[in-house]
Amino acid sequence: MATAFPAISQDRIAATLKAMDLKYYQEDTGETRTAFPGLAVFFDVANEGFKASARWMATVRGADQVATFRTRCNEINRTMPLVRVHPVRRDDDTAVALIEAPFFSNDGFSDDQIREMLEYYFSAIHHIAQLLRDALPDVEETLPTNSTGTDSNQEA
Repeated sequence: MATAFPAISQDRIAATLKAMDLKYYQEDTGETRTAFPGLAVFFDVANEGFKASARWMATVRGADQVATFRTRCNEINRTMPLVRVHPVRRDDDTAVALIEAPFFSNDGFSDDQIREMLEYYFSAIHHIAQLLRDALPDVEETLPTNSTGTDSNQEA
């Protein structure tokens, strides 16, 4: 059965990032990645669509900060449509945030739809990162500090 639009692919995501004038990198495996100050973004593609995931590049330390962090993530999840913040506790009693959003369609996606979904997602992750920064002003972010990665037409 033919779909109304082409299926999503890592190459289509990369082409959309390029059209948005964003730097990106494609791994040898084909996985596409991009970054913003304080955020690293990657994409998982499946037959039915894709999931965008970002890691807020900060590590939350100490029981009090982790408790504040987990509470703030839960509050954000109650108010943000589509996007979910996952406070991931690590073995060393620190925590990090993963910010995910699924975009699924059995009918594929137009180029405009992909761009609009990515624009929404990028806006949401920046908003969420700022909410986390506001809640945890003493937490330091690490690299990436700006958009990284390249394709064959862009310099890092």
